Amino acid sequence: MAKIAYITSSIIPSRAANSVHVMKVCEALALNGHSVTLMAPTKWGEYEPGITDVYEFYDVERIFDLRKLPCPRIKGRSIIFAIAAAWHVRKLRPDLVFGRYVHGCALAAWMGYPTIFECHQPIWEIGTIHNGFFELLRRAAAFQKFVVISEALKEIYLEEKEMSPSQIIVAHDAADDPGNVNNPVELSGARKDVLQVGYVGNLYSGKGMSVIAEVAPRMPELDFHVVGGSEDDIAEWKQNVEAENVIFHGFVSQPEVPRYMEALDVCLLPNQQTVAVYGSEDADIGRYTSPLKMFEYMSHGKSIIASDLPVLREVLTNGENAVLCDPDEPTEWVRALRQLNDNPSRRRRLGEQARRDFEAEYTWSARVERILTAARS
Repeated sequence: MAKIAYITSSIIPSRAANSVHVMKVCEALALNGHSVTLMAPTKWGEYEPGITDVYEFYDVERIFDLRKLPCPRIKGRSIIFAIAAAWHVRKLRPDLVFGRYVHGCALAAWMGYPTIFECHQPIWEIGTIHNGFFELLRRAAAFQKFVVISEALKEIYLEEKEMSPSQIIVAHDAADDPGNVNNPVELSGARKDVLQVGYVGNLYSGKGMSVIAEVAPRMPELDFHVVGGSEDDIAEWKQNVEAENVIFHGFVSQPEVPRYMEALDVCLLPNQQTVAVYGSEDADIGRYTSPLKMFEYMSHGKSIIASDLPVLREVLTNGENAVLCDPDEPTEWVRALRQLNDNPSRRRRLGEQARRDFEAEYTWSARVERILTAARS
């Protein structure tokens, strides 16, 4: 068993996918037998309101410590948080430092603690200071491995940073195993004996709501469910979607998400070439993203229709565990949905293969163990 300090700059609790990722990774590390302390910034006024139990909000077991460290709303707050994290690392004296906060990871590595750093985008696109700390981290003797979420992102780093391929671990995102969900929700607005098609996730630019807005009016014989999104985004899309068969369910808490997914027949992953991220409409993660919901769909054994993009093809194979369609051709999505609507056995085969692939490679437990094994080698 290792003592692990995990450092993140994620706002916890929040609806951001990065905060979900961090909490799930820490839970998986603890479930795998390690002693885990998560260090996150104190950001009053930026948390998801009304949350009294952070662990319950993320649907994780209370088996790791969460410590909130100073990060006041003043210039240089990121440096203050990094120093606070480094000071706590020294107090903990962990066997390993792991995290997605480059400032803190760099300081920990230079203090001599074996360190694994994970980043889900080109770090130089985040900012000059982040890139500077990354260069500092790379030169520390205690720096062990760098984790990215796709082969596409690995290639970007190899080209830009001239890193050794052996330094980089590709670990696609993952999902919990939902087990047998015996109480799926009764989807409001769902018609009896009608195929229930769903999208689960945020509604940022590039996530694919535009595809649903084009497809749903052409297929009044199906029900389309949109689970997630901010109130403002939902209001905007309700104005733009001219179809009575699209039902918006709004934000759903993490423990409730499996019940919604279980109620769906077909799940959509209509990513566009350009995809925005939480808190920034300017950033683009479309080339290298590894969407959490893809693995959640797979974990439920659902038939998936996804955008035919190189980064998604790292996980999904057309005709085997998903149907892939051109994100810019709504007619392909209409055709795919009609075929799945007419062929329940094909829906079942696609979902069963997706589930098998999930069990083999994409659980959180398998992900963290693969990272730790690679770091030790």
